[in-house]
Amino acid sequence: MSVNMILLISIGAVSYFSFSNRALFAKLLFSPYKIDQSKEWYRFLTSAWVHADFNHLFLNLFVLWGFGGFVEGVFVAWYGPLGSAYYLSLFVGSTLIAHLPGYLKNTDNYAYSAVGASGGVSGVLFASIMIQPLENLCLYFVLCLPSVIFGVLYLGYSQYMNRTGNDNIGHEAHIWGALGGVILIIAFRPSVVSNFIYQVTEAVTSFIYQVTEVLPF
Repeated sequence: MSVNMILLISIGAVSYFSFSNRALFAKLLFSPYKIDQSKEWYRFLTSAWVHADFNHLFLNLFVLWGFGGFVEGVFVAWYGPLGSAYYLSLFVGSTLIAHLPGYLKNTDNYAYSAVGASGGVSGVLFASIMIQPLENLCLYFVLCLPSVIFGVLYLGYSQYMNRTGNDNIGHEAHIWGALGGVILIIAFRPSVVSNFIYQVTEAVTSFIYQVTEVLPF
């Protein structure tokens, strides 16, 4: 069984049981205050296994299912059996990085808490974008954009909502999780940068050429 499938099953199962077991939910959620006071460092990671509701859980599992298998497969192609360990490190590392700003800002805030795998999922998504920046990503199966453009819009929207939104979604964690995914895949496979630049440059050059061909001058 792939690591991505293990993540999907375990996150789904723990989240489902935590919906009716509030003690388990409270024990696993991300709480900077409790981490700082009680040294419960495990919360940096276990919070990815609990979610606020079914919609929150479904969205994260859907994105992880859609991109995690591909990213893990690429790592396996690069590194053989060790590829799955690299993939797990990417997910875990992105999750930890995503929580750092929230932790640093809220160690004295007893009321602050967060749940969800969004940080790790964002890291996996943006690792996929680094690998294949021109692959189309579709919103609700209708609006399709090259993944690199989707990534830019995603970060811009997350930053905007982080500054102005009041929807109780941890947009800051999305941003830092995405950056964590980019940093980690570059650390694991530095050549991904030159490949990314080559693909984007070729696409831009081709687009400019096509535009100039149809211009009347």
